[in-house]
Amino acid sequence: MEHQNQLVVIPLQDLIAVIEGLFKQFLNQENTPYPSLHSEGSVTKIYTRYEVADILKRCPNTVTKYINQRKLHATPLNGQYIINEKDLVKFINNQKK
Repeated sequence: MEHQNQLVVIPLQDLIAVIEGLFKQFLNQENTPYPSLHSEGSVTKIYTRYEVADILKRCPNTVTKYINQRKLHATPLNGQYIINEKDLVKFINNQKK
């Protein structure tokens, strides 16, 4: 039986969204090997820039602009950004002022 290799082409934005979704699922696992994600028994919530864009009702590029302007703290990970819930809350509160 012969196997044929197939090339699958998907838009870059779709690939990034899939990778960010997988990363978020990994971070939300109870048995994660990274104890720094936990503080006093509770899990620190992490968002992708796409999720932050949905929360803020902005486009992902605007979220990237906030990050580049250092208005919103984010951690780069493999060319993408992850945003801690505490940093997002701080950003939102600063925007209300």
